[in-house]
Amino acid sequence: MSSGSAWLVLLLGSALGCAALPTLTERPEEYHLFRMARVAPTLEERLRAADRYLREVPGGPHTKQLRDWFGPTEEKYFLTAFNRLPNLYAYRDALPRGPHIEDVRSRIAALEAKRAQLIERESDEDARIRATQTRLAEADHQRRAFVATFKDWTARLTQIKTFGEPTSELNDETIFAFRLSEPRGSCQGDHCRKLLQLNYDVPGERQLTTRAALLEVQLELERGLLRRARLAGPELWTRLAEALSLQPLPSPTPAQRADAVNRAQLLVRALLEPGFPSAECPDAAATAPVVLQRTCRGLTARMVAGQDATEDDSLEIAPAVP
Repeated sequence: MSSGSAWLVLLLGSALGCAALPTLTERPEEYHLFRMARVAPTLEERLRAADRYLREVPGGPHTKQLRDWFGPTEEKYFLTAFNRLPNLYAYRDALPRGPHIEDVRSRIAALEAKRAQLIERESDEDARIRATQTRLAEADHQRRAFVATFKDWTARLTQIKTFGEPTSELNDETIFAFRLSEPRGSCQGDHCRKLLQLNYDVPGERQLTTRAALLEVQLELERGLLRRARLAGPELWTRLAEALSLQPLPSPTPAQRADAVNRAQLLVRALLEPGFPSAECPDAAATAPVVLQRTCRGLTARMVAGQDATEDDSLEIAPAVP
């Protein structure tokens, strides 16, 4: 035998004895599939190549080897991917005709639906949170507006210097606020009234509770001349305490009512300081229903607490009685 013939026999023998090399009858594309099933860089690529080989080259020289590897490997991959959408997508793309493809598609649909529901719930929850935050901010604005309105009118009335004169002698800002700003005040005989309804919310146990506070600005005249100025309203001190403390008091007990009056009194004391400074005008002894009384610079300020639901709470400013 020539040396060339010997070399050919040796080469053929090596090829037949090694599954990693193509056979004489194996087409290059078939061997390429087998090779990819063994050396592709990702598991998905190896599974895809093995699945194609088993389908496209039935009875091929590498069928048993690949079937023995593909079966348990595919099964393990499917079980590992069962609760992981990225892995299920990868299975679907790599093995569009794989043994578990229908289970994979069904599982993908279920997980996608679950994820969509979760996203929707999270979106709804985010919307509820935003709505709650908006309402809380609005409620805080309303409470501040109520307290600010009471402060503004207290400042206006405690600064009146024209008792005993017609209301036309009031300063321009007070006249504008009483007669021209909405809702407009009006006079009937010796009684001038401006009724303000101030709505606000306070936190309840589970939700915000809406309140409507009535604040009436009263100017009382005698023969057309200003005799007394008054801020009054039903449960005015309770409503102020609610707005200040954020504690709802829909039907206060006597103890809660007393606490609310005390809390409102602290605010009134602070508001009286500019015109009725405590250092110059000490508090006078107060007897119910008067809670606070201070006389200063020819004027008397009295804070009065209504004794029942039929009586208004009020803050009165009038000339001091000699």
